[in-house]
Amino acid sequence: MADPKPATPAVPNPNEVTLTIDGHTLTVPKGTLVVEAAKRVGIEIPVFCYHHKLDTVGACRMCLVEITPGPPGKAAAACITPVGEGMNVKVTSPLAVKARADVLEFELTNHPLDCPVCDKGGECPLQDFTFRHGKPVSQQIEPRLHFAKPLPISQNIALDRERCVLCYRCTRYYDEIAWEQELTSTQRGVHTYIATQFDQPLQSIFSGNIIDLCPVGALTSRVWRFQSRPWDMEHEPSVCSKCAVGCHVNLWERRGQLMRVTSRENPDIDDGWICDRGRFDYTYVNDSKRLKAPLIKGEASSWERALRTVADGVRGKGSKLGISLPQDVTNEEAHLLSRLLGGPLKGARVVMDRRTALGTPPAAQLMINELDKLKVMVVVASDVREDAPIVNLRIKKAVKHGVHLVVVHPQQLDLDRHSGTVHIAHQPGAAAAAVRGLRNHEFLKEGPVGIIFGDGRGTEDITALTAAIAELAAATDARLMPLYRATNERGALATGILTDGTLEGIEALLCWGPAPAGGIPESVPFVAVWDILQRGEHGNPEVVLPDLTFAEDEGSYTNLEGRVQYLKAPLQAGQLRQGWEVLGELAALLGMDMDHLGILEIQREAAAAHPQLAALGIPPPGEPPAPPVLLGAARP
Repeated sequence: MADPKPATPAVPNPNEVTLTIDGHTLTVPKGTLVVEAAKRVGIEIPVFCYHHKLDTVGACRMCLVEITPGPPGKAAAACITPVGEGMNVKVTSPLAVKARADVLEFELTNHPLDCPVCDKGGECPLQDFTFRHGKPVSQQIEPRLHFAKPLPISQNIALDRERCVLCYRCTRYYDEIAWEQELTSTQRGVHTYIATQFDQPLQSIFSGNIIDLCPVGALTSRVWRFQSRPWDMEHEPSVCSKCAVGCHVNLWERRGQLMRVTSRENPDIDDGWICDRGRFDYTYVNDSKRLKAPLIKGEASSWERALRTVADGVRGKGSKLGISLPQDVTNEEAHLLSRLLGGPLKGARVVMDRRTALGTPPAAQLMINELDKLKVMVVVASDVREDAPIVNLRIKKAVKHGVHLVVVHPQQLDLDRHSGTVHIAHQPGAAAAAVRGLRNHEFLKEGPVGIIFGDGRGTEDITALTAAIAELAAATDARLMPLYRATNERGALATGILTDGTLEGIEALLCWGPAPAGGIPESVPFVAVWDILQRGEHGNPEVVLPDLTFAEDEGSYTNLEGRVQYLKAPLQAGQLRQGWEVLGELAALLGMDMDHLGILEIQREAAAAHPQLAALGIPPPGEPPAPPVLLGAARP
């Protein structure tokens, strides 16, 4: 019998490194930082300045560890040290423990004892690290530095310089992520502090992210300030309702009120960031003037009488009926409305708040998480910062990763701040011609190419523009991302409820949400309003129905890339009614059987009726298994 062949020794992977961290042997990709390698084996290395989405600077030195081979008796910063083959990292050695405790003592030298009144209390890495890594007794006896506090650096954000540990996360975020120059540091040494440029208030629509990034209570929300603490609130994972991007958020509730909105990282869409509209525009949810019951000619009424009045006012109007929808109508509500428009409300003209002029989504849809995999991006007829804010940040991230950017727009945009941006300027209304002129440019010869386009906000011939974009896409094998603006515009398009006509000449109007563009004509004999608040723009409607906010609503949205996402309401609807319930009762009064046992039945029905909403046939996912981790909090 032949001797067995000796086993072939494994060939080392040149792109991987094997090292040891506190007795744990692991293999990680070459270039991995020590602080990230430690997370893989569940070892905490405390950090302040380091953040996984920002460039490393090694400013705070809180992450000191002992590394061998290396200089004897010297600790190294884990956040700027890449792993090496055979490296032995000691996180809990006496040298490393003492080094971190000493650094923490310096960090606390001028830090005020504000924990009982600080909004960061309960989710503060400085507080946590002081308990886990600090010295048991402070050696500080000298008087601390004091600054004026707090400084309102914008209408939404307060800066407390005494609490700042100079991690520079906020200034680096502005430089690296937002491409804006609004924050800087001034003075030197121990007297250094964070300041706004020329002492002007922050104007960026992305400014609120520095609150989450700040690892201490130096940057806090003026909207939420002193309202509650993390431990006395409950949170629900949901989806932002302010635009069509569909960022993931956490909605925080306390005693029946919405306390705050924070980001919930989703690498496929928002990458952990949200815009200021999504973060701060929520106080109306708690408005004491919110409508609580239906009104008929200004007088309180029952739901049954009010809905009967609405049904009588819209019955049989056909094309003389106008319906104005809010931008955040849900997929479920849009589906039920599509059934009504195919029955008793057939012929009605439907418009939508903040809707673009863009039509049917493309077959070759470019996804948000594919932006940094492109070779070339072409942005056409859109100030993306206004139309789809977080897509703007994802474009900037892709450019940072080496994607070439071409902008076709009549004006200079914030995307032009990158020196490599190619800007094709044109006269308003000439975007189609400018797009056709790109076909022979050398920078589009090598793919993959992505085209991100808007509607020019009324300045462009949308038919000519979309035709030119389709030709360019065919010539370059590009994928397309139309930038719809209304929250669920794509869901409304999928259900076919939107019409291209105007509301001129109507005899009845169901105004759901804000008044349509141009206002409500006084000549309309019958107006029914369905909204959260009574607004002057609504005039004197015959009927007013109270609506729900995004914090009470249930259902789903379809974002601009066609992704169906579920809402989760932290607040109870109480005496108010869900939109799908109201539409079902209105259908019954109009002689149509549209009764459903619950929203899950509507979702299955919508999934079967509309191919683009097929995801609604899949049961919604459960709650996340772990509590949210804010961007500024310590990550295990």
